[in-house]
Amino acid sequence: MTKTLTATLRAVDYVRVSTEQQKQGYGISYSAKKTAKYIEARGWTHVDTFKDEGVSGSLSWQERDDLPRLMKLARQSPRPFDIVVVNETRAIGRTDRAFYRWVWELQDLGIFVAVVDKGIDNTTEDGEASMREEANYAFKEYTRIRVRTQSGIQEKAEEGGHPGGIAPYGWRIHHQGKRGESRLVLDECPSEEHCMAVHETDVLWRAWHLIVRESKNCRQAAIALNAEGMRTRSGKPWTAGNLRMRLQSKAVQRAQMLYRNPDTAARKHGTKLGPNGTPANGQSVEIDLPRLFSESEVERLNNALSRNARPRRSGDESRTHPLSKRVYGSCGKYYTGLDRCDRPGRMYRCTGKIEAYPGAVVCACSQVDADALESRVWEEVCSLLQDPERLTVMAADWLDMASGQKGNHASRLAELDKKIEAADKAIATMMVVAAQGGQSAEAIGMATTALENDRAELVKLHGEVVAWQKEGELAEQRAHDLRALAEVARTRMRDMTPEEKAEVCDLLDLKVTLVGPVPKKVRADDTLTAWFRSRDRGLPVLDNAAWEVVRPLFEASEVRKRRDHIPHRQVLEAVLLKARTGMTWKELPEHYGKTTGITTRYQRWMASGLFEQAMDALAQRESTPLPSIYQLPPLLVEGKIDPRLLVRVPVSPEPTSMRARVKSHGNSYATVSR
Repeated sequence: MTKTLTATLRAVDYVRVSTEQQKQGYGISYSAKKTAKYIEARGWTHVDTFKDEGVSGSLSWQERDDLPRLMKLARQSPRPFDIVVVNETRAIGRTDRAFYRWVWELQDLGIFVAVVDKGIDNTTEDGEASMREEANYAFKEYTRIRVRTQSGIQEKAEEGGHPGGIAPYGWRIHHQGKRGESRLVLDECPSEEHCMAVHETDVLWRAWHLIVRESKNCRQAAIALNAEGMRTRSGKPWTAGNLRMRLQSKAVQRAQMLYRNPDTAARKHGTKLGPNGTPANGQSVEIDLPRLFSESEVERLNNALSRNARPRRSGDESRTHPLSKRVYGSCGKYYTGLDRCDRPGRMYRCTGKIEAYPGAVVCACSQVDADALESRVWEEVCSLLQDPERLTVMAADWLDMASGQKGNHASRLAELDKKIEAADKAIATMMVVAAQGGQSAEAIGMATTALENDRAELVKLHGEVVAWQKEGELAEQRAHDLRALAEVARTRMRDMTPEEKAEVCDLLDLKVTLVGPVPKKVRADDTLTAWFRSRDRGLPVLDNAAWEVVRPLFEASEVRKRRDHIPHRQVLEAVLLKARTGMTWKELPEHYGKTTGITTRYQRWMASGLFEQAMDALAQRESTPLPSIYQLPPLLVEGKIDPRLLVRVPVSPEPTSMRARVKSHGNSYATVSR
């Protein structure tokens, strides 16, 4: 692909600096000045600037902040620009995947890349080769720096020094900033003289005294600490959970700190794990700390904490409450599962009701019945996944992604094959010429080293392209499998176990938002509706045909109309209306007659067995479901549709999400969004 850059081209510049570069004083403005001068010197028209500040060069373009906006414009027709200018190669990326996939995708769109500090671009084969050499150098430099840095940190941790990061509560970093001398020591007064400052060890000792000596629980101890002006490291008031966590930390309990703890991998700044689940940059190291409490004091503390600890709920909460942490109330906090204490059943309770600290203001969100909420949400999920037309519309995003990943890999592989073949011929020719000249094996090896290194890079790149090609094919296949997903969902989803439903919620990354306040519980489970619930029956529709079926039963009954003269059908209609709506007897419309007359007649029907005979006669006729005991507000159900849910198909490492919004029954919505 060759293009002469003599015409006036439309150029955009992309500038990126990592957090480490920012610390060294290199900001966005520094790179932007370089790219602006380069564009001006070549007489190109500057269209726009795209910036990613504090972003690692190891991330692909999809994972960055502003680069996706550039790619969106690049796919427009007509294209708004012809070339992307970067200050240096590493601004594009410091790994093979981050660099080549972006550059090649731009090439497939007819857009080129220019690098300012080397004065090169990929409009010619020579320029593309030069850019590849610079990229390979950046990759190797990045690897060397990372390995050297991580090795030094590992060695320091193994020697008992502080390898970096935040010190555990109760300890501080001694000689911080002094290379090779930083250690973790107890945060206590350094001198023997009386110190007015409150140190973290003072807080922990005071908490120990309150819990062990004064028999307070963690909440009471937190109230006392806050009243005495002893706050957390961040200056916030203590909570019972935060205090318990500090007292049960590994540092307090065992006087140790685990560096590269695999359990922190899920956190934003946690340990990075490799494919096998172990730390990627070195082994975990236990660092011994100066002891705060003696072993006997720790034992007394644990005994006191266990006296006031709530018993843990058996089993996995996500299985008994599959929507736990997935339901959000009007206050913005999420709901968690809660078992009723007064009677059997399950509820969801908003975490906004948990005090930020003892005595803090809590939200007014009501509890939600688990069975009613899960039933409604599951209906939404089933409705969404069982609609082939809806899934076909959403498949468009999958197909777009698949075509983007597929790219022009076939032609690029053919081009790399030719280059590898040419490299093989060059190496063979070099060896023949050197051998005919009588050179030694060592001299021949030195002569071919550069050629062999170049060939190795081409082979490595060939393997990457093959992997990317497979990813694109798999993504396209998954898009077509959405229809198969709808068919499987239609036959399986209604009969799933709670464990399978919880797994689907996880795969969908489901989020449920309560759009309005939770309605108050209706009085729908009195003896009347309980009669129908216990027999698993719906409420019969009393039309003319249905009344003719039961009319002989009422006319032959000994239960008379008495002095109220209310017809039997009118009383029966009122009784079924009450059962259908959950209203009280007094709330029945006046045209049905006096409440006392209706209730007396109903009670006599129940006592004589007439009501049961009539309902048995109507059991096979049209009916409506019983009202829910717990009413729900309008819901917004959001999630990611991924064909891996129920269809066994190969998947690429990072599934893409689709966007669709559909209104469904009960004023609730099913939304699928990125």
